[in-house]
Amino acid sequence: MDIFKIVGIAIVGCVCTLLLKNTQSQYAMLSSLATGIIILIIALSSFSKVILSFQAIIDKTGVNSELFATLLKIIGIGYITEYSQSVCDDLECGSIGKKVSFAGKIAIFLLALPIIENLINTVTEIL
Repeated sequence: MDIFKIVGIAIVGCVCTLLLKNTQSQYAMLSSLATGIIILIIALSSFSKVILSFQAIIDKTGVNSELFATLLKIIGIGYITEYSQSVCDDLECGSIGKKVSFAGKIAIFLLALPIIENLINTVTEIL
Protein backbone atom coordinates (compact mmCIF):
# COMPACT_ATOMS: atom_id res chain seq x y z
CA MET A 1 0.00 0.00 0.00
CA ASP A 2 1.36 3.36 -0.96
CA ILE A 3 0.67 5.60 2.02
CA PHE A 4 1.93 8.67 0.17
CA LYS A 5 -0.74 8.17 -2.48
CA ILE A 6 -3.39 7.93 0.22
CA VAL A 7 -2.13 11.03 2.02
CA GLY A 8 -2.07 12.95 -1.28
CA ILE A 9 -5.63 11.93 -2.09
CA ALA A 10 -6.70 12.86 1.44
CA ILE A 11 -5.15 16.33 1.21
CA VAL A 12 -6.70 17.00 -2.22
CA GLY A 13 -10.05 15.73 -0.95
CA CYS A 14 -9.89 17.94 2.13
CA VAL A 15 -9.04 21.02 0.07
CA CYS A 16 -11.88 20.31 -2.36
CA THR A 17 -14.30 19.74 0.50
CA LEU A 18 -13.27 22.98 2.22
CA LEU A 19 -13.60 24.96 -1.01
CA LEU A 20 -17.01 23.46 -1.72
CA LYS A 21 -18.18 24.03 1.84
CA ASN A 22 -17.96 27.80 1.32
CA THR A 23 -19.55 27.93 -2.12
CA GLN A 24 -21.76 24.88 -2.64
CA SER A 25 -22.22 23.15 0.68
CA GLN A 26 -24.44 20.40 -0.75
CA TYR A 27 -21.46 19.05 -2.72
CA ALA A 28 -19.02 19.26 0.19
CA MET A 29 -20.43 16.12 1.78
CA LEU A 30 -20.26 14.28 -1.53
CA SER A 31 -16.64 15.32 -1.96
CA SER A 32 -15.77 14.08 1.51
CA LEU A 33 -17.62 10.81 0.95
CA ALA A 34 -16.01 10.24 -2.46
CA THR A 35 -12.55 10.87 -1.02
CA GLY A 36 -13.19 8.39 1.76
CA ILE A 37 -14.42 5.74 -0.67
CA ILE A 38 -11.36 6.17 -2.91
CA ILE A 39 -9.05 5.80 0.09
CA LEU A 40 -10.99 2.75 1.26
CA ILE A 41 -10.69 1.08 -2.15
CA ILE A 42 -6.93 1.67 -2.23
CA ALA A 43 -6.54 0.32 1.31
CA LEU A 44 -8.68 -2.76 0.61
CA SER A 45 -6.64 -3.59 -2.48
CA SER A 46 -3.74 -4.38 -0.14
CA PHE A 47 -5.90 -6.54 2.09
CA SER A 48 -5.20 -9.69 0.07
CA LYS A 49 -1.61 -9.58 1.38
CA VAL A 50 -2.97 -9.79 4.93
CA ILE A 51 -5.07 -12.84 4.09
CA LEU A 52 -2.10 -14.54 2.42
CA SER A 53 0.03 -13.84 5.51
CA PHE A 54 -2.62 -15.35 7.77
CA GLN A 55 -2.81 -18.41 5.52
CA ALA A 56 0.98 -18.83 5.73
CA ILE A 57 0.82 -18.64 9.53
CA ILE A 58 -1.94 -21.25 9.60
CA ASP A 59 0.07 -23.56 7.34
CA LYS A 60 3.24 -23.21 9.42
CA THR A 61 1.67 -23.56 12.86
CA GLY A 62 -1.12 -26.02 12.18
CA VAL A 63 -3.48 -23.96 14.33
CA ASN A 64 -7.20 -24.33 13.70
CA SER A 65 -8.08 -22.24 10.64
CA GLU A 66 -11.50 -21.37 12.11
CA LEU A 67 -9.73 -19.46 14.88
CA PHE A 68 -7.90 -17.27 12.38
CA ALA A 69 -11.07 -16.84 10.32
CA THR A 70 -12.87 -15.61 13.41
CA LEU A 71 -10.02 -13.25 14.29
CA LEU A 72 -10.05 -11.90 10.75
CA LYS A 73 -13.81 -11.32 11.00
CA ILE A 74 -13.36 -9.52 14.32
CA ILE A 75 -10.68 -7.26 12.84
CA GLY A 76 -12.86 -6.59 9.79
CA ILE A 77 -15.88 -5.70 11.90
CA GLY A 78 -13.73 -3.33 13.94
CA TYR A 79 -12.43 -1.52 10.86
CA ILE A 80 -15.82 -1.38 9.13
CA THR A 81 -17.47 -0.10 12.29
CA GLU A 82 -14.85 2.59 12.81
CA TYR A 83 -15.05 3.69 9.17
CA SER A 84 -18.85 3.78 9.25
CA GLN A 85 -18.85 5.79 12.44
CA SER A 86 -16.45 8.33 10.96
CA VAL A 87 -18.64 8.65 7.84
CA CYS A 88 -21.64 9.26 10.10
CA ASP A 89 -19.64 11.88 11.99
CA ASP A 90 -18.62 13.55 8.71
CA LEU A 91 -22.28 13.70 7.70
CA GLU A 92 -23.08 15.27 11.08
CA CYS A 93 -25.01 12.22 12.27
CA GLY A 94 -22.92 11.50 15.34
CA SER A 95 -25.72 9.82 17.25
CA ILE A 96 -26.18 7.27 14.46
CA GLY A 97 -22.42 6.74 14.40
CA LYS A 98 -22.42 5.93 18.11
CA LYS A 99 -25.13 3.33 17.55
CA VAL A 100 -23.10 1.79 14.72
CA SER A 101 -20.13 1.62 17.07
CA PHE A 102 -22.25 -0.03 19.77
CA ALA A 103 -23.60 -2.60 17.31
CA GLY A 104 -20.06 -3.35 16.13
CA LYS A 105 -18.92 -3.96 19.70
CA ILE A 106 -21.77 -6.38 20.26
CA ALA A 107 -20.94 -8.21 17.01
CA ILE A 108 -17.29 -8.48 18.04
CA PHE A 109 -18.27 -9.78 21.48
CA LEU A 110 -20.54 -12.42 19.93
CA LEU A 111 -17.76 -13.58 17.62
CA ALA A 112 -15.28 -13.67 20.50
CA LEU A 113 -17.48 -15.83 22.77
CA PRO A 114 -16.45 -19.19 21.24
CA ILE A 115 -12.78 -18.20 21.49
CA ILE A 116 -13.22 -17.26 25.16
CA GLU A 117 -15.06 -20.53 25.86
CA ASN A 118 -12.31 -22.50 24.13
CA LEU A 119 -9.67 -20.68 26.16
CA ILE A 120 -11.50 -21.35 29.44
CA ASN A 121 -11.91 -25.03 28.54
CA THR A 122 -8.20 -25.31 27.73
CA VAL A 123 -7.21 -23.67 31.01
CA THR A 124 -9.49 -25.93 33.06
CA GLU A 125 -8.10 -29.01 31.29
CA ILE A 126 -4.57 -27.93 32.16
CA LEU A 127 -5.47 -27.37 35.81
